[in-house]
Amino acid sequence: MSLPRIVSQVVILGSQILGKAFVEAYRQAARNARSGTSHSTGAGERGGANLGSNLAGEGGPMITRKHKMTVDEACQILNVKNVAFSEGPNQPIVSEELSNMLKAYERMFQANEKTSKYLLSKVVRAKDRISAEVELAKTPTPPQPPPQQPPQP
Repeated sequence: MSLPRIVSQVVILGSQILGKAFVEAYRQAARNARSGTSHSTGAGERGGANLGSNLAGEGGPMITRKHKMTVDEACQILNVKNVAFSEGPNQPIVSEELSNMLKAYERMFQANEKTSKYLLSKVVRAKDRISAEVELAKTPTPPQPPPQQPPQP
């Protein structure tokens, strides 16, 4: 076989493979856009099915999508205990943990202010995520009406 023929076959085969990959990537992006979730963040591997596990209400998954971070991740970044940020008779909002979170935020913000913008943005997003969770827990939720039972004859 001649060299130009081999080179042309390699180029054609490579462009076909690359074209199929781009088409599949476009389809996956369209599916993700339609469903409103981002699978590229690896939420499936980190427990994405458990996004609302320790959230105080129905707005929790929306907050997770808005901040692109779960409460668990935010607590790991700021090195605080993951406590339930919901208010109730047995679970008051833990002010000690919130003050520890703010201290950790200040310390990490000052440490990364001049060096790493990436780490700084992670620290800020972690604080915002926990603050949003606390605000969600503080807002009173209207009581749900009991389900109506059909009258029995």
